[in-house]
Amino acid sequence: MSGRACPQALYTSASRTLEGPGFGVYAHSADWPAEVGRTRKALGALVGSRPEEGEAHGVLSRGAGRVLYRAVAARADGFGRPGNYLVHLLWDGSGRLGVRELLALRRAGQFLDALPEDAAPTAALPPLRVTLADRVAPALPPDEVDALTPPLAGLLATLAAGSGCCALPVRTASGREVAEVLFAVLPRALTAGVSLHTGAREDDGDTAPVAVRLTDAPARTSAATRDTERARTLLEAASKGELAPDELADVRRLDVWLFADSWAEQDAAGLSAGQLAGVLESSAAPRWLARGGNAAAALDTAADSPAVEAALRAAVDRWPAVAGLVRDRVLAGLLDEVLDGGPGPAELAVEVAGIGQADLCAALAGEVRRGRRITRLDRAAGLLVEQALGLGVDLPLLGLTPQTWELALLATRRAVVGDALVAQWRSSGGWTAAHGELLGHLLVADPGWLSRLGDVVPVPSLPPALRWAALRMDVAGVEELAAAVATGAGAGRGWALREVVFGSELPAGDVDRVLGRRLELLLVDDGWPPELARSFAGGRGGEGASPRRRLRRGDG
Repeated sequence: MSGRACPQALYTSASRTLEGPGFGVYAHSADWPAEVGRTRKALGALVGSRPEEGEAHGVLSRGAGRVLYRAVAARADGFGRPGNYLVHLLWDGSGRLGVRELLALRRAGQFLDALPEDAAPTAALPPLRVTLADRVAPALPPDEVDALTPPLAGLLATLAAGSGCCALPVRTASGREVAEVLFAVLPRALTAGVSLHTGAREDDGDTAPVAVRLTDAPARTSAATRDTERARTLLEAASKGELAPDELADVRRLDVWLFADSWAEQDAAGLSAGQLAGVLESSAAPRWLARGGNAAAALDTAADSPAVEAALRAAVDRWPAVAGLVRDRVLAGLLDEVLDGGPGPAELAVEVAGIGQADLCAALAGEVRRGRRITRLDRAAGLLVEQALGLGVDLPLLGLTPQTWELALLATRRAVVGDALVAQWRSSGGWTAAHGELLGHLLVADPGWLSRLGDVVPVPSLPPALRWAALRMDVAGVEELAAAVATGAGAGRGWALREVVFGSELPAGDVDRVLGRRLELLLVDDGWPPELARSFAGGRGGEGASPRRRLRRGDG
């Protein structure tokens, strides 16, 4: 990378500066920002220094940009007075340069220790080209991991909080520079908002949310156990040459990188919502979801945790295997709800799985073909059956449910179900006890089914079905069914009278009323000549139109 051309400025005491003799801005680039300052007064604490405290350096935020600086003691000024110092400042308007670049510039000697011999005050100082610092995993023996764990834990705690100040030791007991190691180990995006400085804190206008101070004073704060675990794991990984990706921008994502594999060894019951979300974000998600009840637990937790919901949605989009697992789990729950009356999955789970009504209808048909039955054909299940058939799904209706009466009502009231039942009945190619039971219920629901199915019902099977239906009908129903038999394709066998009217076992008075209204028709069906039947029926007299048909109480 070619790097960025950073405007620079020099501040010191000399016999001649851009501000006159004494302390002042000695030189700056032509595009040095006026908002940062081009005079001693405007720069303020940025150019303050205590030479007796040794070198000071740092990086801080100013608006959208960053100031990198280093201050060192300098030889006596032009008047021979001691206490002089030189401050070298760089401006990065992009805000991309940070602690790594500050330390790399210092390590490479690109900050000036003194003014060049032939230097002269100028407002046209050439910019300094600065590249993003290379990142190298530090070699860390166990004793260095131990020494660096507490300061890194404190810094991680501050980063997790999102704002605040943190003190770091300058060096470990072995002489390792703490900031060099920690900012190499930490992802760049995580430390993008961090400023760093040495020496006493002054009001330098820093707007960074997290400020780090390098100090030789012993640390006074202790990090939480969780931060200590993060710090040690991160350092141990770095000692093996494994560095967290620079794009990790928050501690939670860092935790995913550090711990997702170990979390994935546990089942969902042992994980917090945050840990569960972390597993779903990791490459372990497919195998973890496939184990035991983890997929169900993830779907349940997603309903109450936005983090888990977002992670689960992302995993479904990212991995086809996860999408299949989630889809299968949710679809199984929906089928259990329809077929067995189970509680069913939450709406969010259905949405995450991307299951539509057409998918459910097709799955339902597959389960029915494999032998499962709808235990309770209630209104919701009936609507699904109707919708499946309306979509052209081949849903078997014969044997769909043990609630034969509800199926008969559905087929009678919903044309698409009735038409499908007729078509399937005609193509079934056989007769079973289930056919006979369903036919009986259909005839109770509407005797008109006799004309729709009579020609495909085996002749020996029809009388038992007629008698079964008649036993469950009221007077009006018996009369209507008898008329349907006497005028249908099977007319002339006497079944209307013998199997329906007399087979209904209605009280004698009710039978007489039916005979009084329908005797001629019934006698013709029983084989009487029409003239004789008419004469005999006329001799008995007749009654008015039949009343509205109802089921007998307690039947059907």
